Amino acid sequence: MSYTYRPEYAVRNPDECPTVRPAPGGDWVAEDSAGRSARGGTPADAITALGR
Repeated sequence: MSYTYRPEYAVRNPDECPTVRPAPGGDWVAEDSAGRSARGGTPADAITALGR
């Protein structure tokens, strides 16, 4: 019997994921590997804004 590996989800390269850091004033800043950045009230908001 042979086993075929079938991942249930796509694996992302960590280098392609944005980095998120706190900014002064309580906002969060997300930055991608291309150098683009976006702000948001939460880390998720900043990442979402970066995708726009």
